[in-house]
Amino acid sequence: MQITRRSLLAASSAFAAAGFAPALADSKFTVAFAGSMGVVMDEGVGPAYQVKSGAQYQGIGQAAMGLAHLLAAKTLLADVFIPVSAAPMKAVEAAGLVAAGTAVPVASTSIVLAYSPKSKFAAAIANAHTNAMEWTKILRNPGFRLGRTDPNTDPQGQYVLYTLQLAEILYKQPGLAKAIAGPDVNEAQIFTEPSLLARLQEGQIDATLGYESAVISQKLPYIRLPAEINFSDPSQNKDWYSKAALTVSDKGTSKTIHPGLLVFYAAALKNAANPVAAQGFVDFLTSKQGQAIFTEYGYGPARGPNI
Repeated sequence: MQITRRSLLAASSAFAAAGFAPALADSKFTVAFAGSMGVVMDEGVGPAYQVKSGAQYQGIGQAAMGLAHLLAAKTLLADVFIPVSAAPMKAVEAAGLVAAGTAVPVASTSIVLAYSPKSKFAAAIANAHTNAMEWTKILRNPGFRLGRTDPNTDPQGQYVLYTLQLAEILYKQPGLAKAIAGPDVNEAQIFTEPSLLARLQEGQIDATLGYESAVISQKLPYIRLPAEINFSDPSQNKDWYSKAALTVSDKGTSKTIHPGLLVFYAAALKNAANPVAAQGFVDFLTSKQGQAIFTEYGYGPARGPNI
């Protein structure tokens, strides 16, 4: 469900009826967030909090790890940071920028196989939901165009490869990940996160392994994947999801990383230009109203401990 002008006016009237006086009127605050969250941030929680507080919302959506590096280097300034997965938030925390030293979970998601309704493979993918292994055969078809993001800068790009690695083990198909993805950094498949689903809608690529929340927000068709490979099941996190691993380049050095649950974390930043609005926005995301908006846009509940 999209937050419309009518719903924003209704919310404004409700706050006025309750005697609410915006304390942050005419101020501004900036939120840097994982690019996949563009719809829920720019049409949902951002405008809703703007109505509630009077502060003007501004959003920056890009690859989460890339944003983390810019924030840590202070070449990008924001009031709030919301990445998906823990690693980008930990990078900002290591730079001493997380206010009060705490980031809180605000939503969750899972990996799904989203496909273009314009793809010649659309009907085959739609039918693959009845057979957990069938989608792997479709993705290996000659001429199939898979889209993903850069695993060196974006968690979503990492989770595509993690999913394929675990599918290779689960389905006992040696070589599956390389057969579908090629090298980890495959320029023929890699696009920026904000453009990826737009390319899918236009039929420029056939499919992507992406976040269910973003796919629902963009109203794209998809099939769900088993819990063993979709990173949504807490019971499988420690002993199963951790079997996947990637070597990525981070600030000129290589390191091996492992996946965890797909959780979105939010934190007000120490160098926020508007610290009151920043903390108020984080609190709003965890409130009943904020959580209801996340649910409307296809996100799962906040889960797991604070960072």
